[in-house]
Amino acid sequence: MGAIRFLLAVTVVLNHAGPLFGLIFTDAYIAIKIFFIISGFYMSLILSSKYVGPGTYRLFITNRFLRLFPAYWVVLALSFLASLFFWQVLDTKLLLGPWIARQDFLSPLAAAALVLANLSVYGQDILFFLGLSPAGSFYFDVNALAAPQPAWYYLLVPQAWTISLELTFYLLAPVLVRSKTRLLAGLIAASLAVRWYIAVQGLPADPWEQRFFPAEFGFFLLGILCHRLYRRITARPMRPWLPPAVTAGFLCFLLSYQFIPGGLSKELCTYVLTMLALPYAFYATRHMKFDRMVGELSYPIYISHWLIIVVLRYYVPESQLPLLSVLATVAFCTVFNILLTNRIERYRQKRVLAAS
Repeated sequence: MGAIRFLLAVTVVLNHAGPLFGLIFTDAYIAIKIFFIISGFYMSLILSSKYVGPGTYRLFITNRFLRLFPAYWVVLALSFLASLFFWQVLDTKLLLGPWIARQDFLSPLAAAALVLANLSVYGQDILFFLGLSPAGSFYFDVNALAAPQPAWYYLLVPQAWTISLELTFYLLAPVLVRSKTRLLAGLIAASLAVRWYIAVQGLPADPWEQRFFPAEFGFFLLGILCHRLYRRITARPMRPWLPPAVTAGFLCFLLSYQFIPGGLSKELCTYVLTMLALPYAFYATRHMKFDRMVGELSYPIYISHWLIIVVLRYYVPESQLPLLSVLATVAFCTVFNILLTNRIERYRQKRVLAAS
């Protein structure tokens, strides 16, 4: 599924940098929801195969932290240093702008909470529901993204709010993966009910339908059910042409998504197609080293692309920004994986082998 993950990551880049020759593929939020489904699939897969037996919960959680946090902290440090350099040398503050503009107004408690959210990732999703008052204190706002001073402005890696949701899911995943399908279906229905209630109440879709964990939780659970479908599909003989054909068809669907008519119905069909396609996509690509290598770029691309976009925006015209953002982000992440991610991944696998 590496090519699918890579395409979804590039989709998020283009939604932030601008269309690439008129192409943005899917909406960024839809791409993120598909990522959540893929996350649920992979967590069910590894918890059913690698992390089994007593004492594996701690190993699973710490290995997930090793997967996410080193890369995040490197990008966080680069975001801070790049913004500091631009402020001191080029007289533009990049991602430090809100901190510098409001440094004398933030209350000590709010400043500490914002620093902690930047360092730990936890709670970044909650900041999208908060504003900052003129006195520098947090206040809840139903439409916080339209607040005069949204709290999320103080995030140096603002797209990491999704990682906060992921971490919450990881804490629950070992229990959920071993739960009955009936319970998972009930939880998915409850999550859909939350989304329905949000729509009926007229709450802003962003952040309530896009960043509110109870409304997003169902997509992770769909991924767990997707893995159970995979086990049923692979338990019987399969025509050899079917997995690659389904994989190619789903990729074509994602590539042409923006040209397909439809609104909510198209979005819902996308999630159904994702559920049906992922088992075949994983089966078709599970032994492909190149596909895995491409897929391993998806998280670094996602976590680093905003920094690269804001830096490039200072130097290049908007017309060139999408292409250069994609190229620069992929190049940066390729080197990033060689120097850091691959080494950490080898260490993570050694921990699993040592525990088995």
